[in-house]
Amino acid sequence: MEVISESLQYEKADLLPQILMRIFSVCKADPNFPLKGQIASIEGESIQLQKKINHQNELLGQTMNLRDDLSNRLQSLRQSNFELKSRLLEELGSDI
Repeated sequence: MEVISESLQYEKADLLPQILMRIFSVCKADPNFPLKGQIASIEGESIQLQKKINHQNELLGQTMNLRDDLSNRLQSLRQSNFELKSRLLEELGSDI
């Protein structure tokens, strides 16, 4: 006899954070939980780390935009330089 599970398959990466969040929410709701102060301090650290991550992501986005802008400018200058060289060579009577 074969048992077939028809429940939804969750990825392990998604399942573990959900389980941890449920455990922490139960612990925070319990007024007699002995480590409630430590959970609060960990949450504070977690919030600070999330703010730092968000700031780093913003800086990364700005850096990528600057890199793209500089790349476009460099390409434009190379094209302009090539056209100027071609024009100068034509005026001198030479071919490329």
